[in-house]
Amino acid sequence: MSMVVAELHEPCVRPGTMAPGRLHVVAGARVVDVEKAVLGVATGTGSTVIRHQVAGRFGLPARRSRSIPFLLPIPWETPVSWPEAPAVLTLRTRVAVAGGPAVDTAADLEVHPTLAHHRLVRAVTAAGFGLLRSGLAFTPLPGVRRSMPYFQDLTFQSHRPSGGGVRVAVVANPVGLDAVVTAAGRRRLVAVRHDDEQAALRRLTEWLRFAVAAEWQLQRCRVRT
Repeated sequence: MSMVVAELHEPCVRPGTMAPGRLHVVAGARVVDVEKAVLGVATGTGSTVIRHQVAGRFGLPARRSRSIPFLLPIPWETPVSWPEAPAVLTLRTRVAVAGGPAVDTAADLEVHPTLAHHRLVRAVTAAGFGLLRSGLAFTPLPGVRRSMPYFQDLTFQSHRPSGGGVRVAVVANPVGLDAVVTAAGRRRLVAVRHDDEQAALRRLTEWLRFAVAAEWQLQRCRVRT
């Protein structure tokens, strides 16, 4: 096998869609018996969040090529990328060859946030926090329906030097997303919809401001005593 390349038609994909593309396979000096071709999306830690077979067994004559169209499903719960805290995702291609080693390739993948993602982040930043990093967690998340074993975990940091942080567990779905927000030892479950009228988000911003102010007052009292 002299070349294996998976190309998406668009460089940035969206949750809840089917991403079209083509898999290009070129044989070397010998006939190649391909057993299967599989695409996967993996995180920076090596966790595979999507796995999709795009071709079964086929033969490829020496120095001949084949282009295979595919539709890669992007689940709603796929972690999304942010400019200030990108989710490191890789599109991996594995072509299994009969009688020989598999051929593996990889390319960067960007998943664009939904409108609900943007609204949630704006509500948290409006309370005085900046997005610090993004990661994946595989722990239980009571009160939230999930179809994947993981969820995206966003960490925000206060713009105040002495301020604390906020953690937001995000699980997207067809109508928006569910988020578990943790700040100053308090937790709040928030449902954000793509067509939200902002009332729930305004309440979240106010709650974050109250939680942080209460924690700050508590710290001042501890210092005085």
